[in-house]
Amino acid sequence: MQTVNEREIVLRILLDNEQKGTYSHLLIREALDKYKDLPDNQRAFMKRLTEGVLERRIELDTVIDRFSKKPAASLRPVIRQVLRMGVYQILYMDAVPDAAAASEAVRLVKKRKMDSLSGFVNAVLRNVIRSRDRGELASLLEETSLSVRYSMPQWLIDLWEDQLGKGETKQMLEALLEVRPVCIRFAPEVSPGEREDLLCQMRERGAAVRPAAWLPYAFYLTGTRDLQDLPGYAQGRWTIQDESSMFVAEAAGIRGDEIVMDVCAAPGGKSMHAASYLKEGRVLAFDLTDHKVRQIRRNIQRMGLEDRVQAQVQDARVHVSQYDESADILFCDLPCSGLGIIGRKRDIKYRVSRKELEDLAALQREILANVVSYLKPGGVLIYSTCTINRLENQENADFIEKELGLVPDSLLPCLPEGIPGIEGPGQNRLQLLPHIHGTDGFFVARFRKLEAFRPADL
Repeated sequence: MQTVNEREIVLRILLDNEQKGTYSHLLIREALDKYKDLPDNQRAFMKRLTEGVLERRIELDTVIDRFSKKPAASLRPVIRQVLRMGVYQILYMDAVPDAAAASEAVRLVKKRKMDSLSGFVNAVLRNVIRSRDRGELASLLEETSLSVRYSMPQWLIDLWEDQLGKGETKQMLEALLEVRPVCIRFAPEVSPGEREDLLCQMRERGAAVRPAAWLPYAFYLTGTRDLQDLPGYAQGRWTIQDESSMFVAEAAGIRGDEIVMDVCAAPGGKSMHAASYLKEGRVLAFDLTDHKVRQIRRNIQRMGLEDRVQAQVQDARVHVSQYDESADILFCDLPCSGLGIIGRKRDIKYRVSRKELEDLAALQREILANVVSYLKPGGVLIYSTCTINRLENQENADFIEKELGLVPDSLLPCLPEGIPGIEGPGQNRLQLLPHIHGTDGFFVARFRKLEAFRPADL
């Protein structure tokens, strides 16, 4: 049996991410599935090294630039990624000996038939080690900008400092670099006794478990190998969903007999959460492609919710008159920049641009204007995103109120008592922030429709 080189796998992931544009979390998941039989320590090494290199990319390139005659941006892709991997191991992976980080980097270069550059790679990494040992590297990094220290594009820092203030932004940058555990949500029918039994079985499998910050049925897991193999998952007793996303169904205040419409539903977490509270009602879950709808259907089948959720392909930008005034509750969890989940999808921060933020806000308003007529008079609209950006969040909430004519409706009766950050007209908005709430960055706003509305009124 051929020995698997974890660093070679990581290098392939990083190159595919850079050259093909494939999202890193998809590449990591594919690699972990492919090498499912590897020991846990090797799989954990692959995951941490890949995520660490992506997360710290700006800082790593700054270090490379300090010790290389050529800046990182002008190096060959293989050399650039090998150096990033080596520097990350030297600075952040104490269990990896410095000599191993350098020698394995040289081996990767030679395996790629780039023997002439192996000496250059070795020299850069050895100089990094010496500079770190003398304390020079730490001093260098301490004098750099927040962008380098937190590996965050400067324009994003400027945006957040303008919207949140400098102190709040710095705290958030620190929180975004923290490891985000997986969050799970237990189904309502799971009794406290069964829930505790399942959690005990997870602990026996090596998972560390702790309650989530705000919701009693949510728990954080770390140290897990394959979540889908844990007790209760296949039987639909729990599902993977961040606590922040659970606030959507909570904010709706579901009684049990409503028609809930989720216009951008994949992968189905919010639709399933809503359906779990229904007795006589049902959820209409829409998304843009067959692939996404199949994903929703797989999840609702696993959770045993087929009789309460109907999933189908539907473009949220295209008006369907048969849905006018048919929804008691309308979920508008719309495509967004994803700045609140950078801690989980680390390459988002390098992909998004100011222009994209503007384009996304325009798309969000287009969808909102199209679907608002699906809401019955007296019905509730929940607007949400997984981002931290006023243009996509608070300004779109203003749009819903001022342009679409919906009325702000208080979140206080629906959400956990004492949660900080509820604000806006009638206290109808909440911006969740990782350093304050311990969740992903997430925005949710609640509105009520008092009169019939037609898209033609715009």
